[in-house]
Amino acid sequence: MVWRVDFYNYYYDLLSYLHQRRQRQHHYEVTVHATHVDRDALTRVHLTNETNMLRARRSRMSLDHFQLLSQIGQGGYGCVYLARKRDTGEICAVKKMSKRLLHKLNEAQHILTERDILTAAKSPWLVRLFYAFQDAACLYLAMEYVPGGDLRTLLNHSGILRLKNARFYFAEMAMAVDALHQLGYIHRDLKPENFLIDAAGHIKLADFGLSNGMLSQKRIDSIRQKLDAVRGRRPVPRSSAQRRQLQATRRDNPMLAYSTVGSPDYMAPEVLRYTVGYGHLVDYWSLGCILFEFLAGHTPFAGATIEEVWANVYHWERVLVRPTFNSPVASANLTDDAWHLICRLITHREHRLSSFEAIRQHPFLRGLDCTNLRPPFVPSLTSTEDTGYFDDFSDPSDMRAYRDVLERQAHMEEMGRDAVEPPRATFVGFTFRHRSEEQKCAAGFGGDHVDFGHARIQTQETASRKGTMVMRWLAGEASCRDILACEPAAWSTAT
Repeated sequence: MVWRVDFYNYYYDLLSYLHQRRQRQHHYEVTVHATHVDRDALTRVHLTNETNMLRARRSRMSLDHFQLLSQIGQGGYGCVYLARKRDTGEICAVKKMSKRLLHKLNEAQHILTERDILTAAKSPWLVRLFYAFQDAACLYLAMEYVPGGDLRTLLNHSGILRLKNARFYFAEMAMAVDALHQLGYIHRDLKPENFLIDAAGHIKLADFGLSNGMLSQKRIDSIRQKLDAVRGRRPVPRSSAQRRQLQATRRDNPMLAYSTVGSPDYMAPEVLRYTVGYGHLVDYWSLGCILFEFLAGHTPFAGATIEEVWANVYHWERVLVRPTFNSPVASANLTDDAWHLICRLITHREHRLSSFEAIRQHPFLRGLDCTNLRPPFVPSLTSTEDTGYFDDFSDPSDMRAYRDVLERQAHMEEMGRDAVEPPRATFVGFTFRHRSEEQKCAAGFGGDHVDFGHARIQTQETASRKGTMVMRWLAGEASCRDILACEPAAWSTAT
C-alpha cells in the first residue's frame, strides 16, 4: 500500500502543478490583452516567476538552507535547534536524528509515523510541520516553533495549579488530544512535556513518535520483563506528603529517561499488560493522571524508583486515593467535581470517559466556554526568536540536569557507529515541504487559486480516490484539465 500512496501522490502533485501552470499562463495572456501594460516587462515577470517556481520544485532541501540559531532541546535520539530558513526567514524548530541509530533501535517506523501525523495536522491544537528532509546520515523535521516552553516547566515552577488554571489547561489538552484522535491516531505517550505553550498562551500537542504503529519486539520484551518483575510486588504505602517529596526530588533531575513505551507515571494499565489490546482510551487515562498532578502536586502513582511506579500502575486500584493536604486552601482547590472527573478517567476502560464531548459535559468544566478560552499565562517574549522559556545549552548549570541524557546519547551514538547502514528504502517518501510559498506564486498576478490538497495521503480510502483519478489520466480516459479542474469535493465521489 505504501508504494501506491507514494505513486499516487507523485502523479497528483505533478498533475496539479501542470494544471496550475496552465491557469497562470491563461491569466497572463488575458492580462496582456486586456490592459495597456508593457508586454515585455510583464513577460519577463511571468517567466521569472515560472523559473523560480520550477527551480524551487527541483531543489533538494538540506540543512544548509537553515541558519541554526541555538539549541533548545536534547533527547536520546538527537537534538532540537531553533533555526531560520535562509530564503524565507521562517523561524522553526529543527529536530535532527541519526538514521543509523533509528534503524538499529527499531525506531524508524515511529519517526515515519510522527512525520505522517505532522503532515496531516491542520488543527491549531497540533504542532505543524513545515519541512521534512534527509541527507546520507540524518533525518530532519522542521516544525512550528512554540516559544512558551512546556507544561512540565510550568508545573515545576507552580507546583499545584489553581483550580481555574487547571480547568483551562485540562480543557485545552483534551481538545488537542481529540484533534489527534480525529486524525485516527492514538498518542500513547501523553505527559506534561508533550504539551507546549504558544506565544498566545494556548496549548499545542507535540511529539507523536509513539502514536499508533506497531511496537518493536524489543519494546514488547521490555514491557513484559517489567511486568514479570512487579507482578507479585506489593505497593509501598505512601502518604500524599511523601509522594510530593518524591515528585520534588525527581524535579531536581527532570530529564530522567524511561526506556519503554510511554511514561510509567501516566501510562494506562492496559498498555502495561501488553497481551490486552487497547485503543484511544489510553490517552484519556493519561489526561486523568495529568489533571491529578495539576491539583495534587504529584502524579497519582509516584514512587521512589521506576520499579515502584510500574508496580503502582499495575496495582492502581489499591494505590489511587484522594490526596490530602496540610493547607485548607489546597484542599478546597481539589473539588469534588475535579476528583469525580479524575476517577472517571483513571478507571477501568469500560467505565472510562471516551470522548471530548463526554469530558465537556462533566460538571468540572461546567460554565467554561471551550470556544473562547483565555489563557492564565501568556509568555513574555522579546522577539520571534526568544528562547527564554527553554534551557540554555551554553550554561553549565542548566546542562547538569541533562547529564544522564547526554551520557545516554553518547552511548547511543557509539552504538550508531557500529550499526549497519539502513536500507535506502527505509525512509523513502520522508521528504515534505509546506505549500504556502508555492501557492502564493501559483496565484500569479492575482488570479483565483484552487487548493487541490497537497498534503500526504493518510488513508486507503483517500488513496483510492486520488489513485482512480490518476489512473484515468494515465489510461487516457480524461485530460489533466478535466481531472484537476473539478472542485475538491468531487474527489470524494469520483469513481
